[in-house]
Amino acid sequence: MISDKRTLLLVEDNAIIAMSEKIALEKCGYNVILAFTGKEAIDLFDADNYIDLILMDVDLGNDINGP
Repeated sequence: MISDKRTLLLVEDNAIIAMSEKIALEKCGYNVILAFTGKEAIDLFDADNYIDLILMDVDLGNDINGP
């Protein structure tokens, strides 16, 4: 069964910010998948055909950046 909820991939390297944003987005009715690195985001995107939108931090430290 496919959910009517949209699924977002949230990429944020700061765990506190990531959890806060995840909670806020879920309260708005979204399914949220978290990734803490650019590499993890790519792997999750490749593995999940149901991601509707990626919200990515512009600065992920020494990892792959948002742009």
